Amino acid sequence: MKKSFLGLAISTMFMVGAAQADVNPNDVSATLSVTGSVTHEVNCAVNVGSSVVNIQGDIAKLAKQGDTGTSSMQTVELSLSGDEECDSMAAQGKIAYSFLGTADTADGTSLANTDSSTGAAQGVGIALYNIKDGNIIKINQDRMIAEASPALNHLGLDLVKLNNQEVKAGSVQGFMTIQIERL
Repeated sequence: MKKSFLGLAISTMFMVGAAQADVNPNDVSATLSVTGSVTHEVNCAVNVGSSVVNIQGDIAKLAKQGDTGTSSMQTVELSLSGDEECDSMAAQGKIAYSFLGTADTADGTSLANTDSSTGAAQGVGIALYNIKDGNIIKINQDRMIAEASPALNHLGLDLVKLNNQEVKAGSVQGFMTIQIERL
């Protein structure tokens, strides 16, 4: 009986303490904004052979999303510039290129056609390929390991028919950011 009474008394004290923890409407909260940066001694930059690529395609000859590219595929050379440690990390396979942009609305693996004009193509995306091995690079998902030799770093771009969408001829436009990831 004494143990039950003691347990009840302790429980009551906790409840009274919780009931006293009220929010006063006169209290004012504050917001803290934190900014800063983290640096690393290795300086690397991505260089592209061309910052603008013009791709043409015929609806009848476009590959399906997920298939390999066609003969109309355009290539862009990627290279790194920076200090010796950047080159060393690339030679060890410790640097990769990642590709960020608006993904298509079908499978989300190709770069979307962001042209919204009345003459814009529909059901068409821009597929990315690693020319070295022929593999598809999924936008916002996959990486391409940077090679120390710039001659081995080629990105392929090709128009593709998006899965489960009706294709309509027109203009195509897309933008992406190519950035470095240290592995």
